Amino acid sequence: LDLTFLFTAILLAGALSGYLSERAGIVNLGIDGMMCIGALFFGIYSSPAFWGGTPPFATIIVALLLTMISTMIMGVMHAFVCIHLKADHTIAGTAINLVGLALSTFLNPTLAKFLYPGTSNSRIMCQYNSCLPIGNSLFGSSIIIFFVVLAIAVGTFVIVNKTKIGLRFRAVGENPNAVDAQGISVTKYQWISVLLSSAVAGLAGGLFLFKVTAFSGDVQSMGYLSLAILITGGWRIPKMAVFAVVFALFNAAAGTTTLTQLGIPQLVVFSIPYIITLIILLFSGRKNLAPAHTGIPFEKGAR
Repeated sequence: LDLTFLFTAILLAGALSGYLSERAGIVNLGIDGMMCIGALFFGIYSSPAFWGGTPPFATIIVALLLTMISTMIMGVMHAFVCIHLKADHTIAGTAINLVGLALSTFLNPTLAKFLYPGTSNSRIMCQYNSCLPIGNSLFGSSIIIFFVVLAIAVGTFVIVNKTKIGLRFRAVGENPNAVDAQGISVTKYQWISVLLSSAVAGLAGGLFLFKVTAFSGDVQSMGYLSLAILITGGWRIPKMAVFAVVFALFNAAAGTTTLTQLGIPQLVVFSIPYIITLIILLFSGRKNLAPAHTGIPFEKGAR
């Protein structure tokens, strides 16, 4: 159950990343790559080299905030290509995934030598695992992480659906030309949405480090699962939260020996979350409609 809370937090944060971007009309397929970069930055900001010694637990908030800000670099790249160059959003997102995975994999061993001098560590690690242990009890430390991400989800839901800024934000993704006709800057809202999207993806990547003992450079396709949750949830935060819990349960079950003891091959066990994803998308994909203007470059003055 402890692992389920952690997986839910990671997947829900990743899905929120896609939600923030696509609600303003910018498709973000680069969640996985942004999460890779986020995990890399969180490893840096939680390292003894950064803090001049073993980081105290209180610095975890600072490390996560710095991770979110740093991951915005990927958001700047994605926003510039999609908003100003009007490139295909799918291709841009694929490029972000490739760049993020390549950079985190390539820099990982080099940074590990610098971050952990005098040790044999060849991969980046999360230094907060000792003071925030995960998976050691039924209700462990991950419930704290879960409620933090849940609070972010609730706050996002309230702002997007109950405030004037949120309604403008949604309108940009549905009919940006109508928004432009009212004298509201469409590109400003799109830039803000993509930057926030990359920041939340960085948060999801940072939380991923609590899942592994050492970071190998990838986030085990958690970004793609988050994208699937966004689609199956129909771009609705409450439904996304429900599907995040469902997917997390299967991920947590795949990481235990319960199913393998029943004679199910381990490769099949680890494939279960992805098989479930395909089945859900098969039956619900056509019913869930994205914002009307998602993926379409905004042309100012067009009607």
